[in-house]
Amino acid sequence: MRDLRSGGGVMDEHEVASQVLAAVDNAAYRNSATRISTVHLAIGGRRVLDLNRLQSAFAVAARGTVAEGAQLSVKVLPVRHRCRNCGNNFEASPADCACPACGHPHTEMIGGEELQLLDMELADVA
Repeated sequence: MRDLRSGGGVMDEHEVASQVLAAVDNAAYRNSATRISTVHLAIGGRRVLDLNRLQSAFAVAARGTVAEGAQLSVKVLPVRHRCRNCGNNFEASPADCACPACGHPHTEMIGGEELQLLDMELADVA
């Protein structure tokens, strides 16, 4: 698993696809792979990305690379919070992030902005 960082800024689908492709190319080179069949990615639910646009952006960016024609499999991770009052960790929606255990409204987000390259399936290895 490799974390892909945005440097604190907001990334659109094309930027995410470019970062994923750079990581895939690097991993393919290290593993002497000549073709990648599937790329598995995890994206936090708080990231505002259109998954169809991401798929399209990845397909365009992958042209002429070892990932050309590869499937992009995306797992959306839940937004998670921790209660500052009782320490409870829980999944939250943007509309309601009060702690379900104690009702305290002061929580901190501990998950939901991830962008991780989880795995790749190599089709051809030299």
